[in-house]
Amino acid sequence: MLRRLVYRSLIGVISALPLAAQNYPPLQRQPVLDAAIPAANPQIKLVHGARIQFAPGQPTGLHRHPVSVVGIVTEGSFIFQPEGEPARTIKVGDSFFEPAGRTILHFDNASHSRGATIVAYYLTDSKDTPLIQLLTK
Repeated sequence: MLRRLVYRSLIGVISALPLAAQNYPPLQRQPVLDAAIPAANPQIKLVHGARIQFAPGQPTGLHRHPVSVVGIVTEGSFIFQPEGEPARTIKVGDSFFEPAGRTILHFDNASHSRGATIVAYYLTDSKDTPLIQLLTK
């Protein structure tokens, strides 16, 4: 009985092999972000990831990071403006980069009726390094 079950299991695995070995087209890689890590960033020893949810219309406020931040919009859209750049709208699937030491003028939920979410990765040296510095004008 056990031998018959093992045999049937092997037949099932072997018959599924042609499906797993199908010829698929090569993976397509489309660049979405290239950014140099600034000298202000500490030596990267840890990547800290966080999902950050914004209420409708919620701004982040004027801020900067002592470590560089890279991320992606997973829900909604944002008005994003690092200092020295024009404001732009980023939406689901768009990536962003906030270089260490650079002031971010706007990272605000663009909708006043729907929430929005990002997943951010902080390129840091330690779990004790602060991730954000809120600023006042």
